[in-house]
Amino acid sequence: MKRTLFGRTLLFIAFVVVSGAIALAVIARYYAGVAAERAYDQLLSGAAVQVAENLYVQGGVLALNPPVAAFSTLSSYDVVYYKVTDSRGLVVAGDPALASRATRAATRLGPEFESGEYQHQRVRIVTIARYMPEETVPGWATITVAQTTHARQQLTNDMSLKVWTLIVLMSLLAIGASGLAIKRGLRPLAQIEAIIAARDPADLRPVVADTPSEIAAIIGAINVLMQRLAKRIASMQRFIADAAHQMRTPLARLDAQIELLGAEHDGIHDRERLAALRDTCADVGRLTGQLLNHAMVIHRSELVALAPLDLNALAKEVLGRTIPLADDRDVAVAFESDAARTEIVGDGISLREALSNVLHNALSHGRADEIVVSVASTTTSVELTVRDNGCGIPREQWEAVLQPFVSLGNGSEHGTGSGLGLAIVSEVMQAHGGRVAFSFPASGGFTVTLSFPRHNALERPSAATKV
Repeated sequence: MKRTLFGRTLLFIAFVVVSGAIALAVIARYYAGVAAERAYDQLLSGAAVQVAENLYVQGGVLALNPPVAAFSTLSSYDVVYYKVTDSRGLVVAGDPALASRATRAATRLGPEFESGEYQHQRVRIVTIARYMPEETVPGWATITVAQTTHARQQLTNDMSLKVWTLIVLMSLLAIGASGLAIKRGLRPLAQIEAIIAARDPADLRPVVADTPSEIAAIIGAINVLMQRLAKRIASMQRFIADAAHQMRTPLARLDAQIELLGAEHDGIHDRERLAALRDTCADVGRLTGQLLNHAMVIHRSELVALAPLDLNALAKEVLGRTIPLADDRDVAVAFESDAARTEIVGDGISLREALSNVLHNALSHGRADEIVVSVASTTTSVELTVRDNGCGIPREQWEAVLQPFVSLGNGSEHGTGSGLGLAIVSEVMQAHGGRVAFSFPASGGFTVTLSFPRHNALERPSAATKV
């Protein structure tokens, strides 16, 4: 069975109210018993005092004129027993079997109450003492009065029932009022549901509704999600359009070269056309790979959690995997670091792709044959620098080459590219909170620097290493 927010909230409130009602009922029962006990103890004490006042001495012997009116005031529901003992301990009136645990010393100070059992019935007993100087042996007479507890129990039940009725009514009122309040409080959510359900799937505009501040936080989260979704959809649409445009040219060139290869048969020209065909196929494969890598980087930037990794080990791994792609050239490679291990928090797959693209650009477009990769830490950042002896990128193109599908070619020896390599690098660095920088060092060549913020790095200092 599907649980609803209304049902769960109302059930919780009902549980709290019922628990509180049970606790109040138990407390009410206890205090009703205490009140009934106190009330009847006062009556019982008054009856004992009246018995004491009706004692008299005749011929030196203690006697009692039983106060029937005093006993009748106690209760018509109960049986009353009494016993009077003179100063010698002799029972002069009442039931000799009626016993009390009260001491004479305590009863001289005031009434002593106790609960007990007499003739197989629960009774409440009070004992008081009165000094009788007229007796042959002057001393204290002891008066014990007992009353069964039926009237007390009846009074306790009556008071408890009245209080319990009030508690039940208030609990039902609280649960009912809570249900109405919850329904009213959830009404804005139903309004938002209707607004979203009525929208076209392509309508990603912010939701606008007049709601309480608590619901406004939910609307804000929904609007942020819609904004991110709209941005992601726009990015993917732009990517698909750019990819279709970029793929169209090499595919058309590939089709034309296949047509030329099939139309004429000339050994020399066939070899040239076959070589051009291989180059075009390689371009198509490289472009397809970069398109997929670009899509992967965009996807991982928002979904994959960053984890600690060793930037030194990552750079060495990428160097060893990328340099063999430098055709037949003899490329000199070096790695430098100011620490044996430099840790940052990042996505290893995306960073490998970014560094691979930097090295590929140096080898393929810059035509470099000397590459030095270095890792250095400062007080504010960790920097990975790729320095080569190639021609580099003209200063006026530094900003443009970080945008997707902007070619590195400028009609010179740089050659041409898909324009995705450095754009992928830029996307990866943005996802890591870093930046890409270019420079022409005074010693010559060209450098690409990837800077990671210091709070994103975990460096373990040690002796500088160089390989």
